[in-house]
Order: sequence, then C-alpha cells, then structure tokens
Amino acid sequence: MNSLSGYNSSFSSFDSLLPNLSSLLSSGLLLGSSSAASQSSASSNATDPIQIELSTLGQLMSILGTFQSSLQQIYAPSIQFGGGTASSSNPAVASVSTSTGAQNASYLLNVSQLAQAHSATTSFSLSDSGTTVVGSGSLTITTGSYAYTSSTSATSFTANDTPVTISISNGTLSSIASSINGANAGVVANVVQNSSGAYQLQISQASTGASNNFKISVSDNDGNNTDQSGLSRLAFDQTLAVGSGQNLTQTQAALNASYTVNGASGSNASNFGIQLGSGVSANLLATGSSNITVNVDFGQLNTNAQSLASAFNTAQGSINSLLGNQVLPSNDPIAAMLPRMLNQQVQNSYSNGSSLLTMLSQVGLSYQRPAQYGLGGTLSLNVNSLQAAYNSDSSGTANLLYTAAQSLNALANSYTSQGSGSLVNETRALQTQQRNRQLVIHTPQTPNTFPFNLQNLLSYPSGNSMLSAQQISGLAMYALVYSIGAPYTLNALLVGQGLGLSSSGFSATA
Repeated sequence: MNSLSGYNSSFSSFDSLLPNLSSLLSSGLLLGSSSAASQSSASSNATDPIQIELSTLGQLMSILGTFQSSLQQIYAPSIQFGGGTASSSNPAVASVSTSTGAQNASYLLNVSQLAQAHSATTSFSLSDSGTTVVGSGSLTITTGSYAYTSSTSATSFTANDTPVTISISNGTLSSIASSINGANAGVVANVVQNSSGAYQLQISQASTGASNNFKISVSDNDGNNTDQSGLSRLAFDQTLAVGSGQNLTQTQAALNASYTVNGASGSNASNFGIQLGSGVSANLLATGSSNITVNVDFGQLNTNAQSLASAFNTAQGSINSLLGNQVLPSNDPIAAMLPRMLNQQVQNSYSNGSSLLTMLSQVGLSYQRPAQYGLGGTLSLNVNSLQAAYNSDSSGTANLLYTAAQSLNALANSYTSQGSGSLVNETRALQTQQRNRQLVIHTPQTPNTFPFNLQNLLSYPSGNSMLSAQQISGLAMYALVYSIGAPYTLNALLVGQGLGLSSSGFSATA
C-alpha cells in the first residue's frame, strides 16, 4: 500500500497549502494546469464582436438624433408661422402688418366707414380764446353710452366710468380746455378756430366707437345750470332738450368702423388693429379698397432650404464613415438600409395641397448620387431655382420644405423611437445576447466524477477555512498517481514544494 507519513495537522489550513500548489499548477508540473491557464488568458483578450456592433449602433442613433434636432428647427411653429411680409395696394386706405401666425394669403379690404369719436362744440364763439371769461363753477364729465332714438336724442345714458368733477374759476376757452385735459376724464378738449376766425371749444371722446359717448353736467355760479348763459353753456346731455341742458352742438356721432374682408362684413370700435386673418392686421385710414398680400419671407425660406441640405449631408456623411469603415453594420441589413432610405426620401414626391410643387428638385434642392452604391447621397441648393419657385408660389415652396423636413424626421424616428425604433430594438436584442453569452462563459462546470481534478481542489475558497476530509483524500490520491509516474521526484517536488514540508519528514512508497 501507499502511505503518507509525517502529516501534521497544523498544515490543514488551505491557505498554507495554496501558494505552493498554485506554483506547481502554473509551472505545468501538476495535471492539467498549463492548458487551463492559457485558455483563460486567451478568452480575456478576445475581441467581443457584439460589443463592437453595440457601439456602432449607438453612434448611428446619435447621428440620427442630431439630424432630427436640425429638422425640427426647420418646421417649428415659430418658423412656419413666424410672420411674413405684407403689402397694401392702396396704403392711403389701409396699412398692414404681420405677426406670429401669419401665413401666405390675399385679402380684399373694402372700408365703407371709419370709426369716429363722439364730438361736440360750443354753440357760441368768442373773438379770443384766452381773455374773455366764459364763467365759473364746476363741470362733471361722465363717459358711457346713450340709448339713441335719433342721431342727437336719447332716452337714457349708461355710465361706464366714474364721473370726474373739474372746478372752473373765471374760465376762458383756453383755461377750461387745459383743466379738462388735465383731469383725465376720458375726453379731449381743443380750442378751434372757425371759418370766420372766431374761437370755439370742442370736446371729444378719447376713444372711437358707437358705444363711447359722454355727457357734461354743470354747476354754474350764476345759479342756473342748464341755460345759455355763463358756464352752463357747456352743459351737454343728449337726454335733455337742445338749449336746456344739451347746450353743446354735436358735430360728430360716435360710430364703429364698417368694412368687408373678402366679402365678409366686419365692424370695430377702432380703426386700428383690424384682424384680416391669422397674424395679419390692418389700420384703416380712409374709406376705399385695398388688396392686402402676405408672403413668406424669402430670407427665412432660403435659410430653411440651406438648413435642410446641411442637415441631410452631415447625417449621410457620418453614416457613410461608419458603414465604409469595415464595421459590423455594413453586414447588418437594418443599418445598411438606412442611407438608402434617406436617399429615397429626399427624391420622393410629397403631397402639397393645391400647389404644383411636390418634389425638392422643383425648389432648387437637387439630389446627388453617392460614388458607391449603398452609401448616402447629398443635397445641393440652387438659390436661383429657389427664388424662381418662391416668385411663382411662395406658399407652396415653404410648405414643401416643411413637409420634407417632417417626413425625414418621421423616417429617422422609425429607427430611433424608444417604443418601436428598429435600431433601438436591435440594440436591445444584442444586449440580451451579450448577457446570455457572459452567463455561459462565467458559469463554472460542476464535476460529475470523483476525485476532483487538481484545478477544482485549488479553486475552493480559502479564507482560513480548514481542509475537508474530501480535499485531503483527493490530494492523497493525486500524490498516489503522481508517485506511480515519478516515484523518485515526488518526495522532493510534491511534498517539499507543494505542501511546504521538509523532504526528510515525509515519504511515499508504491
């Protein structure tokens, strides 16, 4: 029988055995050590093709993300509806302006009545405006609206503001006008000179419109507040009789502006800011007709076209660099299809309403084929062709660029969308494959025979754990096998180097 003598329990700690056994394993002197070590090293240094493809797919999605950001700027609402340029064929009748929301359009504006402010003038006149005294007392001015039964007679007055009372002392026409204007009473007073050269006081509502009227009540120091003497000559209440409280003479009725826009009737209390359409307004200056035209600004249109070409060319150039650099997507049908789909998209015919402009080539954006099939082409802009398209159909030209940018963005989104994007789904599938592969590589095989090989014995955790009886039995069996093959070296090699024991204190025989 084989025998092991000189065994000492102090060496039953696995930590004391592991260093020497490990050195024997790495030197190839013990069974199976050399091949296992070399295979482990080779595996760790191998290039992972899945990781390369994942990196490339990530770069493709980044390229498309930048591309989409550029496209979205082209058809952003602030660009599409940012306002164009407007003109009036008859600027004496109306001026026109645009704001955000203006779109290409034409409007026929007919003005039949301008809005007017309620006005009345003294029925008396004076030879001077600053010397002759009109009277003393107070004026109470109220703004509101009359319920008219005729142009100068009403049944009631409804105030829409707080009455304002103004004290007058020996007031002349000029001093009374100054006092009224300084009171912020909602009316404007002016001294006017009539055709005979005499002076009168005119009082007008500050705002135009049929519902913007005024009345003036007087407290006259002479004791009579409605007669035609003293300060009461300025009384004006159209619910009262002329000459008995309605002492000013109405010179202009309060009226709204009346007009038509493309045949549709309109009315407004003001002559300013008349809305003709979305983002388009006019100021009415006189009665008459004017053709109002709104066009897209060519400068913005040219910028949009340049941006579309630049975004497309930058994206395709980056994709070409990836696909032409011997990376995995060159063999990936999903990624390889991307530049060809983009090429096709810019050559498509788009729906563009009633416009005859349906292809980018019609507005100066020409597609240039790539030198190699399967790569991305380019777009080039001819500004003269863009200008010609703008001159013939500015709205159609602008809408075509918006539509093309939106379509390209939708195509890119079919690759990058988190919910259903093809590149996103492919990335997820590769990540799952990579995780499964790593699980297989790093899962240790369970031996199904006994004794374990020496590599298994060395792989047990150390941490000052004591050798089990099974481990000791396994080591003993390896010693037995090794002693049969090399009985004269076991004492010096396995015992002396492997277990750290003195060769004189241990012997093995077969």
